[in-house]
Amino acid sequence: MDIADSAPRAASPAARPGWPEVIVGVVVAITLYLLGGIVGYLVPEDGPLSAGHVAFIESAVAPAGGFFAAMAVRIRRLGPFGFHRVRAVWVLAGVGAGVACFFLSWPVSWLLDPLFPGSDSVQQAYRDATQLSLLSLAVTVFLGGVLTPIGEELLFRGLIANFLFRWGPWVGVLSSAAIFAVAHGVNAVMPVAFVVGVATGVLLRASGSIWPAMIVHIVYNSAGLVYHGIAS
Repeated sequence: MDIADSAPRAASPAARPGWPEVIVGVVVAITLYLLGGIVGYLVPEDGPLSAGHVAFIESAVAPAGGFFAAMAVRIRRLGPFGFHRVRAVWVLAGVGAGVACFFLSWPVSWLLDPLFPGSDSVQQAYRDATQLSLLSLAVTVFLGGVLTPIGEELLFRGLIANFLFRWGPWVGVLSSAAIFAVAHGVNAVMPVAFVVGVATGVLLRASGSIWPAMIVHIVYNSAGLVYHGIAS
């Protein structure tokens, strides 16, 4: 598929997010991530929320905060950031891509995990949050399976990918996926995050809308959390 020719509603260069939006968005997001880390450290272990729950809240609020700060700089409209209605076929494509990413995560992890020794437990707090109780699993899926993907897609696709598309579709897709992957840390999660980033970036560009990208991410995260909650 030639994604360069299949995005009829891509933002025009004049309306596309630029350097001011990216700088403000990234700075605000990093600041919120740091503040969230401090809050997570101070949350008592016997509190109503586990460390995994707090981390998921941080992962949703920080990028979303960066996105809305960027939007307030100059454009102040959702359209240039990819908020467009899409046909049902793109919704189904998002679901299918999310399921595909979920099943691809096993061979990708099997092949590339040995390159990141000692990082197997990097997401253990997230997995632990799925295993406390059925209520905890439901809260975890809502926080990590819905809110976190929405927040991350706002920043990494809505802002960063749309900014990078000015240099071509594949620069936007691959560069935003790489940034998204590195943002998860140089660990065993990074290769899978890159795969998800490519899938969401392709659908963003091909559909001209951020909604299919969000659906990919929601399906992938939710499936993984439910799997860990049931299988462990």
